[in-house]
Amino acid sequence: MLDLLKNVLWSFPTMALLTGTGIYFTFKSRFYPIRRLGEIIKSVKNAESSSEISSLRGLMTALGGTVGVGSITGVAYAITQGGAGALFWMWVSSFFCMMLKYAENYLTVKESRSRGVRGSAATLLSSMGKKKTAVFFAFSGILASFGSGNMAQANAFSLAAAETGADKITVGIIFSLLLIPAVLGGQKIIARLNGVLVPVAAVLFLAAALGITLYNFKEIPHAFKDIFKSAFGISQAGAGITGTAISLALRTGVSKGVFSHEAGMGSSPIAHSAAGTPPLVSARFGIIEVFADTFAVSTLTALALLTTHSESTEEMFFVYFGSTGPILLAAALGIFAYAAVISWCFYSESLIVFLSKKRSFVFIYRILAIISAFFGCIYNAGGIWNIADIFNALMLFPNLYALIIRRKEILY
Repeated sequence: MLDLLKNVLWSFPTMALLTGTGIYFTFKSRFYPIRRLGEIIKSVKNAESSSEISSLRGLMTALGGTVGVGSITGVAYAITQGGAGALFWMWVSSFFCMMLKYAENYLTVKESRSRGVRGSAATLLSSMGKKKTAVFFAFSGILASFGSGNMAQANAFSLAAAETGADKITVGIIFSLLLIPAVLGGQKIIARLNGVLVPVAAVLFLAAALGITLYNFKEIPHAFKDIFKSAFGISQAGAGITGTAISLALRTGVSKGVFSHEAGMGSSPIAHSAAGTPPLVSARFGIIEVFADTFAVSTLTALALLTTHSESTEEMFFVYFGSTGPILLAAALGIFAYAAVISWCFYSESLIVFLSKKRSFVFIYRILAIISAFFGCIYNAGGIWNIADIFNALMLFPNLYALIIRRKEILY
């Protein structure tokens, strides 16, 4: 049933809506990510903040929710399910989704600063008089935090740790206990931790994946050949299943791309609005998030897998790093998963406050988040990925609705 619901939500209309909205903003901005590349890069260095949570920490919190498990395990899953061509469609959708994230960051932060609150798409929708839609987004975001933002992250780490001989239950207990100080510490602690964890994990994994890819540099042309042939069903043409193959690669690439970079979901703007970063800078940060996630981490992961002909990152790391490989991968995934879980706790707390001012609900959520991480470590992986895809889609619709209605307010 979960698989059926996922396929319905991630059918062609959803992908067309998501990518089409991104295409609109990309053309409307006259290809802003390319045209203003220098200014986008400078924004990271020159960003200022009027909040107790710095702009850079806001960016790291947003990156913590995007770069990581989805860029590693999610990419491997996408290639396994949709073939190498899934990466091509991930590239295409992500290119246009850069401006989608630009738009959602700009509008949400602008609205938040004008109202003096830590905002989200729910804030946008509420200001439009769409209270029920705002509540739907808030509930969808909270539920998504348990799926894509929690259980899927913990599960990926647990599977990697299991390759080292660790018991899943033991891993679940330890991971959950380590979450307690961060989750119960609140948003300021989460922002500080992500400022350290995300760069460390990214450098650790990228160095390993780059080393593997360069070691097999002769296979790189073949990898790109497989990507393009699979994307257009050329490799499957002889079997008479071209249309099905393209459809599967397209759906898998787009859905896993969204799981990874989260553009269109309205999650990243929550971190930036809390940081007090100016709307235009927050918007540029959104472009950086998608680029770092898809065109750096996800692409390098895919190339490493394809050049080594590995079916999983666990297998690849074991082959090229011996017995220390699984430990290295588990360490990287553990840090990424931890950063993602606490980032989504950050997001959910803002959504809970939007729904109710009672702090007791925030405390209850924190406890449930810690418990969910434990079950994520021991639950079936396939079911968790389906849950993640379902709730991601439910966040998309109200957020995209707000972006389309208020599209004329966006400055480029």
